[in-house]
Amino acid sequence: MLKVFVAYVLFASALTMFVIYKYFRFFFWRKTEGEILDKRVERVKEIIKYETYNPVIEYKYQVDGKEYISNRIFITPFESDYNTAEKIINDFNDKKVVVYYNPLNPSESILKRNLHAGMVVMLIALIGIMLPFLYQAFVEVTGIGTSKEDIAFFVRNLLHSLFDN
Repeated sequence: MLKVFVAYVLFASALTMFVIYKYFRFFFWRKTEGEILDKRVERVKEIIKYETYNPVIEYKYQVDGKEYISNRIFITPFESDYNTAEKIINDFNDKKVVVYYNPLNPSESILKRNLHAGMVVMLIALIGIMLPFLYQAFVEVTGIGTSKEDIAFFVRNLLHSLFDN
């Protein structure tokens, strides 16, 4: 039973690391100069009564002499209210923009290398889902019982060993 649990924790941890890599790989991308071709706010198909909008900025850029055209602003899709979408496209006043591109696949690019609320919510949900499993793995590996006193004793000793040196 312990082997199955450890295998599950390893699988879940690998999946978590993959998701984190997928959403934060853009920090390692290269940058180049691009040119804005078009800016607009598009209404997203109505799924519920609340209307959402997508900021669209079409731009072109070159990598190693080859020209690419893209319209991705963030690494993940972004939908919001009209005013937020309009504010995002208005942040790009100049015709020239910095484009971040994947050096392994230059056709993959973005304009903003920062997090938006959707990504933060996804990370919080992912961490919330993983915490019970990580706690159980911690208990299994360390052999510490699940009582609050045992955990407090372990944490206290760990902190003392880190900061008393």
